[in-house]
Parts: sequence; structure tokens; C-alpha cells
Amino acid sequence: MALTSAAGILSFGPQTAKGVTATTFYRHRAVDIDLSINDDVRLGQLEVGGVPVPTFPYKAGYIIGGGAVLQPRLQDTFGWLLYGAMGKCTSVADDDPSDSGIYEHTFEMLSTDASYVPWMTFRKVIPRKDGVATTDLGETYTDCKVLGLGFQMPTDAPLTARVDVIGRTFELDTDPTLFSYANTFEDWQSIPVACMTGGHLKIGGVTLPIAGASFAWTNQPLDPRAERVYGSPALDDVTILSRQLAFDIIVKYNDPDLYREVLTGSSSGTVWSGEPMVGSFDAKMVSAKNMPSLAEPYSLQVEAADAMMTQVGGIRLAAGQAVMMRFQGTIIEGTGTYATMKLRNKVASYVWPV
Repeated sequence: MALTSAAGILSFGPQTAKGVTATTFYRHRAVDIDLSINDDVRLGQLEVGGVPVPTFPYKAGYIIGGGAVLQPRLQDTFGWLLYGAMGKCTSVADDDPSDSGIYEHTFEMLSTDASYVPWMTFRKVIPRKDGVATTDLGETYTDCKVLGLGFQMPTDAPLTARVDVIGRTFELDTDPTLFSYANTFEDWQSIPVACMTGGHLKIGGVTLPIAGASFAWTNQPLDPRAERVYGSPALDDVTILSRQLAFDIIVKYNDPDLYREVLTGSSSGTVWSGEPMVGSFDAKMVSAKNMPSLAEPYSLQVEAADAMMTQVGGIRLAAGQAVMMRFQGTIIEGTGTYATMKLRNKVASYVWPV
């Protein structure tokens, strides 16, 4: 009998410092989990004095890498991944009396250290076969940093998110049934759904007729080869070199205004402009169900003041197909906050342990 993965578990938790495994873990359902230990086994160079075949193997160390695809539950635990990706969280209660019990959490880069990405621990449970307890396996990955948090916004399906991780060390556990968690699995009611009217994607304050969209927050690390030190199989550190928010959207062509704005700098322009189009970026995703006892759904809103946008290719006319435009953009530095991700739910706060 083949072993199925349905009973597997992905969880994660905040670390107080490098080298200190998290003590509190939050589990989240996942569609696909490829976070794992990458064991770097290589072949030695060919040598003079023998036949022309590989002579010997060796190991160059290991690295924790990969990630998971989630249908994000905005009820609670997903906030820890937002915190891990961004580095700072500010939580405030909604000041509207009719919204009593709602909290808004603003995730952003730390203003005093824009390259700061906190350490996290991730765990994976590989399920047992035929109910035999000795066949399951737990893996704990310590000293991890979130490298990417990407979102797919389909028009006819739930939102999906991909989290990518790099880590330093690991531990295997032959009895993961002893793993403890701070939460039960959250239900489906806080998953954002595309058809809900509270969701939108705006460029420059204008709501666009989106046929497909994705955006991603990226923490680009130093080449892992530069993080290795003599005498250790693990990375010495994880250093973040650059960070950015970028998007890719497909827009239904209803009129030439947006096309001309990008090309000429004006919706009524007729000649090419050398000035790139820069406008605000605003994407909001809401759940199909309202929060319990409240008249507002769970929501996640991503905002940035300055988004550089460029068209990918021209306007294609294909027989039997709708006319579409594709644009890509990257948030650039401005005078205020680079970008924020605002999560609204009933959790009072997210406080990173120290």
C-alpha cells in the first residue's frame, strides 16, 4: 500500500534568537509541502591514474529549503507568516463601536533596520504507514527565514499563497505524536475567495478588471555558498541582501486609457513618454464568511504608495479570444512606508517572543 500525505502536518513558530528552537508552534493546512532537508551529495573530480569513471563521492553539507502552498486562513495563524516575512507588526483595535472585537494588524519592514527578517522554526510531520507508530517521522527545522510569500489571485477559486523558506539546522524525531501545538486546525471560513465583492486590485486608485493576478514579497538572501564556513556542514547565517514587492496582472481591455497611460504618460496621450508610470498599488482579499458575530469578513490588504508598472508585450489580437493586457510592476522606494500588509481578524495582537 502506498503512503498518503493527508495526515501530514506543517507548523511554524517564532524564535527568540538564532540557535533557539521555537517553543510555540502553529499548524496550518497546506496543499503541497516541499520544505525539506537538502543533502548535498557530490562526486569528486576525475583523477589521473585510473579509468575515466567517477572515483569517489563526498558530501558538501546540507541546507533547509523549499516551502509550502497554502489556502491561507486569515483567522489567526497566517499572521505569523506575514510577521516572519515582513519583520514588524503593529496591532490596533477597530475604533468603530459596531466593529467591536475586530483588530487590524499592520505588517511592514522594521524602520530601524530594513533588512531585518526574524528567525523562525518550521516543523513537518511525515505520516505513518498502516497505522504503525514506528513508521512516522518528524522533522524540525531551526534558524529559518522566510524568503518569499507569494499570492495567486484567481478569478474563480480561493486565494493561494506560497511560502518559501531557507534554514540552517534540523533534527529528526521518531515520535512526532509528542509534538505540541498552540492551536487546532482552523476551518475554511476565513479563506479569501475571488468572487467576494469586497475584494479588489487597484493601480493608481483605479479598480481594474482583473482576469488574473499574482504578487509576491521577496527577501533575497546572500548566496548560500558565501554563508558556509570551514568545519561545519550547516550555513553559518542567513543574510538578507534585498527586499521587494512585485506583481503580475492580466487586465481585460475595455478601453485604451490604461494602455495609453503606461505608454505615453497620459490617458489622452498620442506620443511616447520617457517617464515610467508610477502609481499606488492596492490589493484586497476577503473571506466568504463574516467573522463570528460580526458583519465584516476576514481580510488581507496589501498597499504600497509607489509602484513602477510596465506592459509585457503589446496588445494581442487573437481570433476567438478576449483582448487582454499584461502588466508587471515592482514597488520602489518612496517618501513613506515601502509597503504594508494589513490583516483584519479577531486576534488581539501578534507579539514576537524575546
